[in-house]
Amino acid sequence: MSATAGTCPNGHASGDAEWCDTCGAPMGGSSSGAAAAVLPSSPPAAMTPTDPSGPAIAPVSCPHCGSMNAADNLFCESCGYDFTTGQVPEPVAGSTVAAADPSGPGGGAAPTSEPAAGPAPTPGWVVIVEVDPVWHTIKGELADRPLPDPSTSTVPLFQHASLIGRTSQSRGLRPEVALDTDTAVSRRHAQLLVEGDKLSVVDLSSTNGTYVIDQGQVPTDDAIPLASGVPAVLDDGDQIFVGAWSRLTVRRT
Repeated sequence: MSATAGTCPNGHASGDAEWCDTCGAPMGGSSSGAAAAVLPSSPPAAMTPTDPSGPAIAPVSCPHCGSMNAADNLFCESCGYDFTTGQVPEPVAGSTVAAADPSGPGGGAAPTSEPAAGPAPTPGWVVIVEVDPVWHTIKGELADRPLPDPSTSTVPLFQHASLIGRTSQSRGLRPEVALDTDTAVSRRHAQLLVEGDKLSVVDLSSTNGTYVIDQGQVPTDDAIPLASGVPAVLDDGDQIFVGAWSRLTVRRT
């Protein structure tokens, strides 16, 4: 049974009847060594903090946007620049590239102002769309409506590929050169292809064919349609006839 509250074997007054409040020795013990035995040992070596194995590696600046990144990053955390290949990230519409703010701590990133709007790009080619009565005398029977009134519109070719056809909401077709009133034109009739300064037209297996007539020439009823899928190179002023009355004249700008 433990000793009553009083003085421990090491001479300390204790209010605990079993263990000394001061040194932790048993109240019924007889040596200071016993007290030392119950004291907690030193923490394991594994738990003792150690110095880093080497000096810290300084952060590096992104050569694209200037933001600071950890030296072992593969990509910039601000703009996505590839530190391994040097590839610059693709621009995202409506966003600005972050640039380094030298006044902030560690060169923090801050957005740059929006770039000034430049002049609108100029297309290399345009298409003049017209109603052609001569073509209607040859192919007019293909349509389910009479020849419409004369009209002219101009379509700039900004894209590599521009579709000639009729709009279809159900099929999600919105041709760049839309000939919606000419029902003899297929939904996906033909395609204009811009490659550098060269323009060509390709028939897309249309129902009634695609015809190319040289500048200044008038179509005849023995005109031969293009072979489907085979591009035909066009010159400035060449005419493309499709449907029951549609004439497309290509012009270099």
